[in-house]
Amino acid sequence: MAIAPGQLPIELLNLLALHSSFLTALSLHYAHNGTSTPADLRDLTASLTLVWKQRKVTYDDIRLLLGVLNYGPDGSNNPYHISDYGHGKIVLEIKENSPMLSGMTGVNEQALTDMFKAGLDALWSQWSIAQKMAARPIAVPKRGRGRPKKADTIQARLENFLDDASMSKFLAQLPLADIETCASLSAIAPLQEKGRKRMREFKESVQHGRNQKKRQVSGKEIDPTMSPTTSAAPTQPKITEFAAVRKTNLLDRILAKQEAAKCGPAAPTPAELQRRAALQRSEEVLGVLSLLCASRPGMRVSFSTNTVLQQLQGSIRSPISKEEALKCIEVLANEVTPGHVSLIRMGAISSVVVVPAMRPLDVKNRLVALGA
Repeated sequence: MAIAPGQLPIELLNLLALHSSFLTALSLHYAHNGTSTPADLRDLTASLTLVWKQRKVTYDDIRLLLGVLNYGPDGSNNPYHISDYGHGKIVLEIKENSPMLSGMTGVNEQALTDMFKAGLDALWSQWSIAQKMAARPIAVPKRGRGRPKKADTIQARLENFLDDASMSKFLAQLPLADIETCASLSAIAPLQEKGRKRMREFKESVQHGRNQKKRQVSGKEIDPTMSPTTSAAPTQPKITEFAAVRKTNLLDRILAKQEAAKCGPAAPTPAELQRRAALQRSEEVLGVLSLLCASRPGMRVSFSTNTVLQQLQGSIRSPISKEEALKCIEVLANEVTPGHVSLIRMGAISSVVVVPAMRPLDVKNRLVALGA
């Protein structure tokens, strides 16, 4: 192909510039994301538009560039193909079995440019032969006394005397690369279709139920042959009746929920909630009491209740009030470790008595059994 800018039509120069801008935009994508990341055509077309600066680039423009690359003598070496990931995402990927993949860390612009020009040459040769375009010589030189030299009627190259109409027709028939469906998308397509079918059936059943309910409320279907003036009169009573039925149904549902709540398990009372919270803290409270007993050896160790409450508030990780701490001691004395921990009250004086020898070994199991 003649490559000199002065010898090529403006349409072909724009196409070559588009291909060069395509390689630049692709190089930018690989520089930021690496060659293993497919290029989303939405981002690639936006970047290509900024680089080319001629017009807005579309998906068909990229398909055209790849179609020319695929058609050349080295079209099997084209490392790129377009894949459909579904949900409107179409990407440009590198073929796994491409000969140009070995050692490929970016875009081999020179090799791809030569491949693109070779593809244009091959497509032009095929199209010109199909159109039976004959060369139009500017002048027919004569040989003195001999016969005039015959002009070459085979034109397989792009020359500078082509008209604009021929070039426009040639560019309009250039092939577009196919968009291949991703393998994973093909695998889940039956499942998606099954889900869509179920959704359609569900919507149809809901609509059918609504229609039946409207018929039951109105008492009869509206006759389609009735005139607008005839059918307009009973509309308001039917709407009023339908609203009344809806209110009645809503009241019935509320009463049914209340009845079900009565028959079901009762909600825990505040006292029960306090007991459960105390059970959950019981093991930690026992640990604090054991530390207090370690500083006072003896068979029975007693502390004032206020002292124990202050020690619990300062030792337990999560904040605890005096009332909650006192509830924990009561639960330990009455349910979890009776005999090991006792709460003794004498008038206004109360104390906590701990017997270290009677500490149970299976505290966790007892807490689980009590509902902690």
